[in-house]
Amino acid sequence: MASDIWNGNPLPDRRRISKPLAEQIHYRLYDQNGKLLSFNSTNSLASLAADLEITARENPTAKITITQFDGPA
Repeated sequence: MASDIWNGNPLPDRRRISKPLAEQIHYRLYDQNGKLLSFNSTNSLASLAADLEITARENPTAKITITQFDGPA
C-alpha cells in the first residue's frame, strides 16, 4: 500500500487493525479510488460520525471507506 498524501505531504505509514481499540480511534477516510479524504484521531464515535458526515457532504459522489489504524496520522 502506498503512503497516503495530505496537502502534498506523506502521512506516516500505519498498520490496519482488525479489532477496534476503545480508548482512541485513529482513522482515515478514503473514496472508492483510494484517495484520502480526511483523517483524525478521537475518542468519540460522535466526532468520527461528524467527520464522516462533513466529508460526505464535501464529496457527494464518493463511496467513503473508513479504515482504523494502529496510531495517529
